[in-house]
Amino acid sequence: MMPPPSGLAVLVLIRRWIYPLLWLWAAPLPAAVYHLDSVSGRDGQDGLTPGSAWQSLARVGETKLAAGDRLRLKRGSHFSGTLRIEARGTAEAPVLIETYGEGCLPVIDARGFWAGVEVGDSTQVEVRDLEITADGGEPRDGADPRQRFGVLVHARDQRGNTHVTLKNLYIHDVYPAEPSGHEGARATSYLGTAIAIRGGGKERSSHFLVEGCRIERTGFKAIDLSQIQLVRIIGNTMKDIGGPAIQPGQVEDLVVRGNVVDGSGSSLDPRMHARGSGIWPWTSKRVLIEKNRFMHARGKADSCGIHIDFNCEDVVVQYNLSQDNEGGFIEILGNNRNCAYRYNISINDGARVKGVNGADQEGKVLWTSGYVGSKRPRSGPFNSYIYNNTIYVGPDSRSCFSIAPTTDGLLIANNIFQVMGRTQLVAGDQERRTERQGGSLARKVFRNNLYISATVLPTGLPFADENPIFGDPHFIHAGGLKAEDYIPTNADLVRDRGVEITRLAGDAIGLRLGLRVATDFLGNPVTGVPDLGAIELPVVTK
Repeated sequence: MMPPPSGLAVLVLIRRWIYPLLWLWAAPLPAAVYHLDSVSGRDGQDGLTPGSAWQSLARVGETKLAAGDRLRLKRGSHFSGTLRIEARGTAEAPVLIETYGEGCLPVIDARGFWAGVEVGDSTQVEVRDLEITADGGEPRDGADPRQRFGVLVHARDQRGNTHVTLKNLYIHDVYPAEPSGHEGARATSYLGTAIAIRGGGKERSSHFLVEGCRIERTGFKAIDLSQIQLVRIIGNTMKDIGGPAIQPGQVEDLVVRGNVVDGSGSSLDPRMHARGSGIWPWTSKRVLIEKNRFMHARGKADSCGIHIDFNCEDVVVQYNLSQDNEGGFIEILGNNRNCAYRYNISINDGARVKGVNGADQEGKVLWTSGYVGSKRPRSGPFNSYIYNNTIYVGPDSRSCFSIAPTTDGLLIANNIFQVMGRTQLVAGDQERRTERQGGSLARKVFRNNLYISATVLPTGLPFADENPIFGDPHFIHAGGLKAEDYIPTNADLVRDRGVEITRLAGDAIGLRLGLRVATDFLGNPVTGVPDLGAIELPVVTK
């Protein structure tokens, strides 16, 4: 009989054979690449090659994607149902949902399903290059028949989501099976939303990017954001959106840049909500809305290009082109603090007439309101900064102004008001009673604005311009649709005629980004004393 191995021999055995086996067991598996092909795929296959692709979206839901994994949908495929994603990628190895092959984008048809793509409790996930539609159909998955989404990112099991990117998606025709009572043009609306990103989990949902997406024909919203932080909405196009195009609620640290919205509040389809601003943040903080174009907003109320709903802090609206939005240009509601409209161009905004075509509110060039919800005492807004905007309204439109008596801290300076038609002071439309107009306004700076004539400002405003400037800036093409049409040529009237913008008395904050800007609407440097309006004229050198 052989003697038992010594202690040293046992240690050598462990090092040579057991440790390597333990390392192999603990090492992460290599990232997998899965394939989906609606024509040639089969769900019984492993999905790891184009030749062994899966066929259905349901098969994906049976697989938990890990860091570095890729799910590829074949171009030219047409899938029915919901693509459900729950994945935990890393910054170095994100989980990618993408395409392969040639031809048109793969289509996910969520007719009868809650969402075309559903992302839940995930991190470091990117979904890109898909076409998604979700047009009606009786629910087939037990979901609420009054809701429908193109893409839904939410905290499915209360863990939250972080670092989710949605890129180059084409989402269109999103309508639920049944309508809901709401505040649209009709008693009910079909509340379909193209992209919804919602927090609410135990972990704070953060770091989201929506970029390069095209969204068309939704019953309600294009992009709905709630209870999340660190969000970027970049370079998307939205057309014929039944309600508001972008609606952030309880969102912090949001950048909305380079988007085009054409037709929020659309009534193209009878199922549409038919009321909505291009964007309206509510109860949100540190929001930057810049270099966007908002056009043709419609609806019986609100329906501006951009309006700041109540309970916001530090919302800066700058370098945007706002055109033919019937609700108006500037709307700042109650309890907003340290918000600004600056260096924007507004063209023929605010044409709506109360009582005409079911309108509940007048369209307005400039409106501050203390509204903070029904049956609540009016409050603010506080420390609002409105400067260096160029506002053009043609002769065929009546222009309205409304300043709430609760407004506390208001700066209006260096703007150009080329308002050609009749103007009128109106009471706050969200009051059940007639809101008091006139009287003094707490903490105001109102000076150095340019008016086409002395009759632009209606009588009864609670302030007077301390240094009004009158005359025609001689825009290159007044009434045109391009920003360059609003370059002034009357240099003597606008060059260096502005004032430096400083904090209002009693305001210790101003704007987080600073009150002084480096460039104008077109990217020209702003040096020395600012010009009037949104576009600086070239410096004359002798």
